[in-house]
Amino acid sequence: MASDFYCKERTSAVYTSTIEDDQGNAIPLASISSIQLTLHDVATGEIINSRDDQDVLNANNVTIHATSGLLTWVLQLEDNIIQTAVSVVEHHIALFEFIASGRSSKHEVNVYVSNLSKVP
Repeated sequence: MASDFYCKERTSAVYTSTIEDDQGNAIPLASISSIQLTLHDVATGEIINSRDDQDVLNANNVTIHATSGLLTWVLQLEDNIIQTAVSVVEHHIALFEFIASGRSSKHEVNVYVSNLSKVP
């Protein structure tokens, strides 16, 4: 199940979520061996801000709390740019793919970016 996140174009934003196993238990950082982020525009398929299978294990503006599994992504201005000038709200998808305790899993985020030049 995907999460929904709303932000304004070219503004700072912070996304948080808890990385959990199949039973809903938080996964501690020590159990995560890798985590990658891909960010793309739904309409065009274009990769945004070079985030194409990018390593984000406590790197590239993403941190995972040591014990709580809290993932914090500090979006950069380039992460929430508008790709299609006619859109009032543009739909992007951020996909976090991780391996924890030898098991592969994914966390998808629908990122809705408000085009401030199109807001009345």
